[in-house]
Amino acid sequence: MTKKADLLLHPIRMRIIQQLLLGKPLTIAELLDALGDVPQATLYRHINLLMEANFIEVIDTKKVKGTEERVFSVKKEKLQIPEQEIETTSQEDHIKHFSVFHGNLLKLATMYLTEASPKQYKEDGFAYWNTPLHLTDEEFQELVQSMNEHIEKAINNKPTPERTARIFAGMFIPQKSQE
Repeated sequence: MTKKADLLLHPIRMRIIQQLLLGKPLTIAELLDALGDVPQATLYRHINLLMEANFIEVIDTKKVKGTEERVFSVKKEKLQIPEQEIETTSQEDHIKHFSVFHGNLLKLATMYLTEASPKQYKEDGFAYWNTPLHLTDEEFQELVQSMNEHIEKAINNKPTPERTARIFAGMFIPQKSQE
């Protein structure tokens, strides 16, 4: 049985899901246009894998030049990787998954940086950083809960012309204290 993380944390499937999470449902033609460098046969193969895994669904069909095009939408509630799978995944597989995740972020950032002027970064909300946080386990849980509440509220916002889509990626990496 293929693990959920192996299905989701694949470079092309991550990009497909990300495009579908940006707002409106998309057809294959729209996905091809948005992804740019993914061959049509490859896109169909990955769409079929995502549909079989129940991560995306066909929500409509459109008539385009006499043929019906399927309109795909992501099933947000199906994207969470179960805690048991996280705990039973090997360290090597976690490293592989993290590498794919990081590679996807690098591709997104590179695309933005090649299109935007540094003068736009602040206005657009582009930034990157890391900083150590010295927290007790209780303080850490409070921080995570507070962040999750704010992020959950923002996730439920519907796309509008006034809203700019921004990718938020985060992680916490525990470090040994230098006391």
